[in-house]
Amino acid sequence: MSSRLPNECYQQIFSNVQDTKTLFSIIQVNHTWCENAIIFLWKNPFRKEIDYNHTKIIPVLLSFLKKDKNTFFDYPSFITHLDFDNLFRITSKFYDNNENEVEYFMGLMEQDDTLPSIFSKLEYDKWPGFGQIWVIILLILVNMARRRANIQWFKFDIRYNDIKGFLSNNGKENDDVEYFYVDDERIVGSNVEMRYNIVNKIENIITTFLNLDDFNESKNFFENLEYLELDRSSFKVAILEAFSMCKNLKTVEIEHPFFQLILRPLVSLIKNQNNLENIIIYGVHNAYMADYHDAIFEIISSLNTAAHSLKRIEICGIKMMNDETFKFIGNCKNLEVLKLEDSYVSIKNFEWIALAEFSKLRSLELVYNWSNKEYVSQFNPIQMILQNKSISLNLKSLHLLNTYIKNHNLLKSISENCRNLINFTTQLTADDDIKYLFNILGNNPNIKEFQLLNPGYPMNLSTGFIIDLVKAFPKKTDYIRLVHIVNNLDEFRKFLENCMVDLKFLYVVVSTNNDINEFGECVKRWSEERKKKIKKLDIFSIPSDKKILVRWE
Repeated sequence: MSSRLPNECYQQIFSNVQDTKTLFSIIQVNHTWCENAIIFLWKNPFRKEIDYNHTKIIPVLLSFLKKDKNTFFDYPSFITHLDFDNLFRITSKFYDNNENEVEYFMGLMEQDDTLPSIFSKLEYDKWPGFGQIWVIILLILVNMARRRANIQWFKFDIRYNDIKGFLSNNGKENDDVEYFYVDDERIVGSNVEMRYNIVNKIENIITTFLNLDDFNESKNFFENLEYLELDRSSFKVAILEAFSMCKNLKTVEIEHPFFQLILRPLVSLIKNQNNLENIIIYGVHNAYMADYHDAIFEIISSLNTAAHSLKRIEICGIKMMNDETFKFIGNCKNLEVLKLEDSYVSIKNFEWIALAEFSKLRSLELVYNWSNKEYVSQFNPIQMILQNKSISLNLKSLHLLNTYIKNHNLLKSISENCRNLINFTTQLTADDDIKYLFNILGNNPNIKEFQLLNPGYPMNLSTGFIIDLVKAFPKKTDYIRLVHIVNNLDEFRKFLENCMVDLKFLYVVVSTNNDINEFGECVKRWSEERKKKIKKLDIFSIPSDKKILVRWE
């Protein structure tokens, strides 16, 4: 007689399986495996890798409209992750290919007097195609809430390709009018009116569901939400307001072209959190719009209310002109990751970071930022941060690529203060950088990933430098990325010939006057000699440069 483990043991094992195909195989072994693995297969039925063949999950979820439903499991109750854009995409495909089933479920809806009153008022026939899709999604959400689905992860991001079919006007898209609406106010912008009207209708599915007066279950649907991601697809005012009831978010990720338009609900959402750990903010440098700088200051400085719990701060595409924007950051005693990318950061804000005591900071990423021109011509403001040993001594990952700011003595400070780097990215801006670069490699024997960029400053990067560089790599280094460091095929050969580390990944960018195919042949020969099996080899040729990417098994 075969022994049977307790269900808790099976679930503990199956919880570590992330691959969908593997989970499908598991549920087919026997009933015990199936009942313990099915909850993980249905945890995120709208995951990214699901393709259009998976539209069969739509009728499964809609079947809970039937009073005599016959399903093996309470599938809606298992769902914890709601990727709304994939739900919309799959539902749209289901609508396109299953006319009879759509009609059947619409009939069930009209006969069900237990549904919220909103369904009896919906004039979905006035929105051909889109109206039915809108109703199907709303029905799915209602069924999930009825079955006590506990949503912990939510993403909203509708891509243009998913809505363009609804934008046609007699077979043609209306691309003539360049404006859109925000709260009934006409705003000049980068997209057409119809596009934003459609996206706002999609957004209204969520806000309608959350504001159903006669459906208390919707109030608890996102009660335990921990992850909220709102990408660039809409203006989010209504959604942010609807999510104001969430108090225990751990991660908020938001992308928006005009933060001044969502200032109030976003600040309110941030201030309502009890234990916010991760904040990720993406913008697009719209500093020319009125009140932009004030809005950015208010949003970022509002993080002070969550400073005690913040572990990750990522900001991209933002201009931080107000010198007090980062004043709060000294209160972030538990910060582990700080990333600033493609942003303007004033010198004073760099100083606020440099003064902080980040004893738990493990990753610092400052890439493609710029600052006050009159100052950066004389010194690198990031150097102040690396001179703070409470920051630099504990860093595991350090990524510095700020091509608008010369290094000056930046690498010297890194070589003196950093001893525990595992991932390191930097640029060379002068010959004096080279000796400090070698010191950094010598002082950090655990570096696995190394990336080096030459942004175009005049330097003596000779064949001798290439040979010395490859010999200086720590033994654990297996990921190397070199951009405009190797000048020609001969230097590339020398690099490979002198390479003693066990490479798993190599990415090299060279100037356009090279034949990148010869680089590929060189890699093949070298790999064969070293008995290294190539897993992937790609070569690229674009007007600005040529690239080779290699992965080994």
